Amino acid sequence: MTERLELLHRPPRLCAPAVGWFTRPAPAGAALTPGASAGVLLVLGRARALVVPPGVEGRVVSEPPALVLQPVGYGDPLYELVPLAGAAQPGRAAGAAAARGPVLRAPYAGRFFSRPSPGEPPFVAPGDALEAGRTVGLIEVMKTFTQVRYDPGAGLPARARVLRVAAGDGAEVLAGDVLLEVSPA
Repeated sequence: MTERLELLHRPPRLCAPAVGWFTRPAPAGAALTPGASAGVLLVLGRARALVVPPGVEGRVVSEPPALVLQPVGYGDPLYELVPLAGAAQPGRAAGAAAARGPVLRAPYAGRFFSRPSPGEPPFVAPGDALEAGRTVGLIEVMKTFTQVRYDPGAGLPARARVLRVAAGDGAEVLAGDVLLEVSPA
């Protein structure tokens, strides 16, 4: 019997749960539902069936990889999903509503921290004013912490006010994930 691995769900993506070689992907347009087979991951020479996690469903809008055996790392996106017709958006919590205004996005993947250390207050909170260069959080990659600063431009106003901190403290984020939702000040 083939071992099964549950895909990681990082809305709207399904991501690799381990390092290995991804093969037999679901085609673009396929409907994925909880428990459905979604390809195979070869890990250290052993085939493991990839399955859709509970509570996740959607239609694949991403194209399958060009390679028959695609090398992937932990957390690499494998599928981009859109909701099935008539279904609620998969995996979205009540607090994860769609952004209402301009957003500050993660510059790269890593673990986002909203405070300098566990016992200290967050860098920013809803209602705080933002100007160019203000630190809004940290992203940690391989034990290296980098400050994420507010940088106006690309749809962000010169002065803004924090509406919502979208990424949780210690949450894993991918490049382009929303960190903050802001409004012009």
